[in-house]
Formats: sequence, structure tokens, C-alpha cells
Amino acid sequence: MDQIVNLQKWVSKYYKCDMQNGEELNLCLQKITGILFYLETLRSEVHDQWQNKVFDQTTKHGVSVNRAENEAHVLHPEMYQLRHIMTAGYRITDAIRTNISYLKSEKLNVNN
Repeated sequence: MDQIVNLQKWVSKYYKCDMQNGEELNLCLQKITGILFYLETLRSEVHDQWQNKVFDQTTKHGVSVNRAENEAHVLHPEMYQLRHIMTAGYRITDAIRTNISYLKSEKLNVNN
């Protein structure tokens, strides 16, 4: 979960950076998207563990799917955390891309 702390660091840098500085925005975008890649890998691994727990409980122990899912959520709370943190991270990358596009269009308008 060190990558979550790293993501928070870069998101904080994005919020503090000069919105007119395309290089700074591009660096934040690069770092955040790279971290999101690693978090996707982690989320995939945790999801597999979560699914295995649900499968185990339902097939081997005859537990209902709802109960098995509740138990899996208790054992793997990072599933919920990763899902929401990553969704927010992707929204931030969208905002950065929009800002970079705006800067490009402003530069084109000034040159014309």
C-alpha cells in the first residue's frame, strides 16, 4: 500500500502546482498514471484473493453467496479502498489532461 501514499503525494503536488506550467502538469500526469498501473496490479491480486474466498465459502462450506461476499469484504478491506482511491485517481488524470489540452489550445490561439 506504499503506492497509495505515493499517489497521495503526487496528487498533492498536482493541486499545488502552477496550472499554467505544462511541464509540471505533464510530470504529475506521468507519475500518477504510473502509480495507477501498479495499483491496478495490486487490485487484480486482491480481487483474486477475494474471489477465491467467496468461491471457497460457497462451494466447500455451503455458505450463501451474500454471506461469503460479506466475509470476503471483511478479510480484504483493501478491495473497497483500492476501488475508490483508483477511481478518484483516474478522475484526477482526466482533469490534468483537460488542463494540458487547454494550455495547448491557448498556445495555438496566441500564435494565430
